[in-house]
Amino acid sequence: MTLLLQSTLERLYGAFLIYGVLAAVVVYIIRKQIKNPDNDPVKVIVKWGVTLAVVVFMIYATIKAGDRGSLLVVFIFLLLPGSVVLGLWWTPAISEWAASPITNALTGDSRISYNKPEYGIANARRKRGQYLEAVEAVDVQLEKHPGNFDGLMLKAAIQAENIGDLAAAAATVQEAIADEEQLSFRLPVALNKMADWQLAVAGDPEAARRTLRQIREAMPNSQAAQFAAQRLATLDSSEESEAEVVDFNESYQKLVEESAAKDDFTSPLELPKAIESNRQQAGEKALETCLRRVEMHPDSVSNREELAALYLNYAKQPAKAIEQYERLLTLPGTTVHQKTAWLNKLADIQVKSGESYEAARATLERVIAMDPKSAPAARAQQRISYLRIELRGANRKSTKLQLGSYEEDIGLKG
Repeated sequence: MTLLLQSTLERLYGAFLIYGVLAAVVVYIIRKQIKNPDNDPVKVIVKWGVTLAVVVFMIYATIKAGDRGSLLVVFIFLLLPGSVVLGLWWTPAISEWAASPITNALTGDSRISYNKPEYGIANARRKRGQYLEAVEAVDVQLEKHPGNFDGLMLKAAIQAENIGDLAAAAATVQEAIADEEQLSFRLPVALNKMADWQLAVAGDPEAARRTLRQIREAMPNSQAAQFAAQRLATLDSSEESEAEVVDFNESYQKLVEESAAKDDFTSPLELPKAIESNRQQAGEKALETCLRRVEMHPDSVSNREELAALYLNYAKQPAKAIEQYERLLTLPGTTVHQKTAWLNKLADIQVKSGESYEAARATLERVIAMDPKSAPAARAQQRISYLRIELRGANRKSTKLQLGSYEEDIGLKG
């Protein structure tokens, strides 16, 4: 009795182990197929249910066949047809599963392209001027792919550029940047585009400034923040330039009217002096304007580069120009490419202004220190090798520039 019980338990344990593992594998495969977006869950369940039922019935009929004649009948009329049907039913799926690693490695996963949203209908309707229908077509795709960034930005573009509804576009943009995990990519792209619409569609530069400031506040010390700073500075500069053009036109018109009334024209001999005086005034005005812009936007790369050029070429103060490039090198969010260009510019100024070999070499070594194995480092090392020749050539061409307190001379330093 004990041996019989022990044998039964061993058989039950073996059956449980074998069939349990098989059942676990089948359940895992079914769950994986159900989660695949290419498959219909209902069809997957029906297919597996029918397959398991047929397999169980075939096993049961085989076990119940007592003799060879019955087993032959079961094989001919049940096992063989059932196996053929199941084989035909499952062969496409099995072959695809077996070949997918090779085909995906050669051509990429086809499911990726199939699962991408399609905005062709929306774009076609937009080109035909059917803007509301285009938004509806985008919404259809967004229902299948919630939060898709390309779709949300396309929808916002149609709302802003074609329908003229900036409020709706702003709401769509806020939805596009709601994903915290992708905020670092989505926020600068979306808000820069929003600033474009606020300028081009609404003609509201103040709203564009607020949008650009959001980028700087949300992502400080980043390259996106630096780009936003450049746009803010450019926005102010363009407005200032427009105001200067208006003032110039008004002044010129007034001068023409006064000259016509008095019949008082400058003689040709006085023109060169007038031109030289105008150049001097223009240079002073440019330097004064640039200093004001740098004070308003201290993180603006373009403003500081322009100020350095004015100090170097107009005010003849290379030390002041070097100071601007040193400040540029400390700006947050700058790239290695930018720093390399500024350091090489520093070396140029040092060479042309008669600085020592040691000073110019130290500047070029800063390029090498950023990434000793990079191409800019190799070029800096090559330049160091002929730096003494470069210095001798510069010394023969010009004398050392004299430094001065230019800001005090023109009354810009308080």
